[in-house]
Amino acid sequence: MQQHPIYLWPKTNEESDHWLRKLGDQHPRRRCAEAAYAAFHREHQSHYSKFAATITGSASVGRHLARAALTELAVQWLVALRSTSPSGFAWTLLAETLGPHRTDNVRVLYRNLRTPEADALLLRHRLGCSVLTASRLMGLTPDAFELLRRRALANAVSIWHMPASDAI
Repeated sequence: MQQHPIYLWPKTNEESDHWLRKLGDQHPRRRCAEAAYAAFHREHQSHYSKFAATITGSASVGRHLARAALTELAVQWLVALRSTSPSGFAWTLLAETLGPHRTDNVRVLYRNLRTPEADALLLRHRLGCSVLTASRLMGLTPDAFELLRRRALANAVSIWHMPASDAI
C-alpha cells in the first residue's frame, strides 16, 4: 500500500488556491470583506436613509439614493477597506450621490458652508444624532466631529448674523 505524505501547509500558491476553492469557493479574505460590508450596511443603512431623506425632502427618494450609494460602496468596498477610514470613504460616496438632489433650503446651507460642516450640522441638529453616532457615520473621531460641528455653527452664525440658537 502506497502512503501519501500529509502536508499541514500548502507547498505552493497554486496548491493553496486549489484548496481554498475546494473549501468554500471563496478566498477567506473575500469572505471576511463580504462579512464586513454586510455588517457596515446593517449599521449604516437606516442612518443613511434618514440623512438622504433630510437632504432631498423625501423619504422614498432618500431611501432610493441611500441604497444607490450603498450599492456603489459594495462595488468599491475593497478600495474603502484600504482607505484610512472606510466610513469616511462611504460617507463621501453618499455625499456625492446626494449632492444633485438637495432641496433649495439645504442647497443654501451647502453653498455657505463646506460640505463636511453642513453634514455635521444636519446630522447633529436636524437628525438628532449623538456625537458618537454622527462621528462614526462620517468616519471621524468624536473630538474631530465636535470641532467640525462647532466651527460649522460659528460659520453659520457669522454668515447669517443670527443667534446660535436660531442657527440650529
